[in-house]
Amino acid sequence: MNRFAIIAIGGILLLAGILLYLGVHIAAVLHMPDVRGWQTPPGHYGSALTDSGGYWMFWLALFLIVLGLLALLAALFDRVRHKLHTDLNDIRRRNQEFDTRRAESEPQMAEGDSK
Repeated sequence: MNRFAIIAIGGILLLAGILLYLGVHIAAVLHMPDVRGWQTPPGHYGSALTDSGGYWMFWLALFLIVLGLLALLAALFDRVRHKLHTDLNDIRRRNQEFDTRRAESEPQMAEGDSK
Protein backbone atom coordinates (compact mmCIF):
# COMPACT_ATOMS: atom_id res chain seq x y z
CA MET A 1 0.00 0.00 0.00
CA ASN A 2 1.43 3.39 -0.87
CA ARG A 3 2.17 6.11 1.63
CA PHE A 4 -0.69 8.37 0.58
CA ALA A 5 -3.26 5.60 1.10
CA ILE A 6 -1.98 4.92 4.61
CA ILE A 7 -2.09 8.62 5.48
CA ALA A 8 -5.61 8.94 4.03
CA ILE A 9 -6.89 5.87 5.90
CA GLY A 10 -5.27 7.02 9.15
CA GLY A 11 -6.75 10.50 8.79
CA ILE A 12 -10.22 9.15 8.05
CA LEU A 13 -10.10 6.76 11.02
CA LEU A 14 -8.86 9.52 13.31
CA LEU A 15 -11.56 11.93 12.14
CA ALA A 16 -14.28 9.28 12.41
CA GLY A 17 -13.16 8.40 15.93
CA ILE A 18 -13.13 12.04 17.02
CA LEU A 19 -16.59 12.69 15.56
CA LEU A 20 -17.99 9.53 17.16
CA TYR A 21 -16.44 10.46 20.50
CA LEU A 22 -17.94 13.95 20.32
CA GLY A 23 -21.36 12.56 19.45
CA VAL A 24 -21.31 10.07 22.31
CA HIS A 25 -19.97 12.68 24.72
CA ILE A 26 -22.64 15.24 23.80
CA ALA A 27 -25.39 12.62 24.14
CA ALA A 28 -24.10 11.57 27.57
CA VAL A 29 -23.79 15.16 28.80
CA LEU A 30 -27.32 15.97 27.63
CA HIS A 31 -28.56 12.87 29.50
CA MET A 32 -26.66 13.69 32.72
CA PRO A 33 -29.44 15.81 34.33
CA ASP A 34 -31.86 12.87 33.98
CA VAL A 35 -29.55 10.48 35.88
CA ARG A 36 -30.86 10.33 39.43
CA GLY A 37 -28.49 7.86 41.02
CA TRP A 38 -24.98 6.71 40.30
CA GLN A 39 -22.19 4.88 41.98
CA THR A 40 -18.60 5.99 42.46
CA PRO A 41 -16.72 3.65 40.06
CA PRO A 42 -18.49 4.73 36.85
CA GLY A 43 -19.45 8.14 38.25
CA HIS A 44 -22.10 10.53 37.04
CA TYR A 45 -20.71 10.72 33.49
CA GLY A 46 -20.20 6.95 33.26
CA SER A 47 -23.74 6.28 34.41
CA ALA A 48 -25.12 8.78 31.89
CA LEU A 49 -22.95 7.18 29.20
CA THR A 50 -24.30 3.71 30.00
CA ASP A 51 -27.91 4.90 30.28
CA SER A 52 -27.77 6.74 26.96
CA GLY A 53 -26.48 3.59 25.24
CA GLY A 54 -23.14 5.07 24.29
CA TYR A 55 -20.83 2.91 26.38
CA TRP A 56 -19.72 0.65 23.51
CA MET A 57 -19.62 3.56 21.07
CA PHE A 58 -17.29 5.37 23.48
CA TRP A 59 -14.82 2.48 23.37
CA LEU A 60 -15.23 2.12 19.60
CA ALA A 61 -14.42 5.84 19.23
CA LEU A 62 -11.28 5.45 21.31
CA PHE A 63 -10.30 2.38 19.28
CA LEU A 64 -10.75 4.29 16.01
CA ILE A 65 -8.72 7.22 17.33
CA VAL A 66 -5.86 4.94 18.39
CA LEU A 67 -5.99 3.02 15.11
CA GLY A 68 -5.91 6.26 13.10
CA LEU A 69 -2.99 7.59 15.12
CA LEU A 70 -1.08 4.33 14.66
CA ALA A 71 -1.60 4.47 10.90
CA LEU A 72 -0.41 8.09 10.78
CA LEU A 73 2.61 7.29 12.94
CA ALA A 74 3.46 4.31 10.75
CA ALA A 75 3.40 6.56 7.69
CA LEU A 76 5.52 9.13 9.50
CA PHE A 77 8.11 6.55 10.58
CA ASP A 78 8.19 5.12 7.06
CA ARG A 79 8.87 8.59 5.68
CA VAL A 80 11.59 9.24 8.28
CA ARG A 81 13.17 5.85 7.57
CA HIS A 82 13.17 6.56 3.83
CA LYS A 83 14.70 10.01 4.37
CA LEU A 84 17.38 8.58 6.68
CA HIS A 85 18.20 5.83 4.17
CA THR A 86 18.50 8.40 1.36
CA ASP A 87 20.70 10.66 3.47
CA LEU A 88 22.99 7.79 4.48
CA ASN A 89 23.39 6.73 0.85
CA ASP A 90 24.26 10.32 -0.08
CA ILE A 91 26.84 10.46 2.70
CA ARG A 92 28.39 7.16 1.51
CA ARG A 93 28.55 8.41 -2.08
CA ARG A 94 30.19 11.69 -1.07
CA ASN A 95 32.64 9.85 1.16
CA GLN A 96 33.68 7.64 -1.75
CA GLU A 97 34.11 10.71 -3.96
CA PHE A 98 36.27 12.33 -1.30
CA ASP A 99 38.40 9.20 -0.89
CA THR A 100 38.85 8.96 -4.67
CA ARG A 101 39.92 12.60 -4.97
CA ARG A 102 42.24 12.24 -2.00
CA ALA A 103 43.83 9.11 -3.46
CA GLU A 104 44.36 10.96 -6.76
CA SER A 105 45.94 13.99 -5.05
CA GLU A 106 48.29 12.05 -2.70
CA PRO A 107 50.72 10.92 -5.45
CA GLN A 108 50.89 14.50 -6.72
CA MET A 109 51.70 15.76 -3.22
CA ALA A 110 54.37 13.07 -2.79
CA GLU A 111 55.99 14.08 -6.08
CA GLY A 112 55.93 17.71 -5.04
CA ASP A 113 57.67 16.89 -1.74
CA SER A 114 60.50 14.97 -3.45
CA LYS A 115 61.50 17.90 -5.67
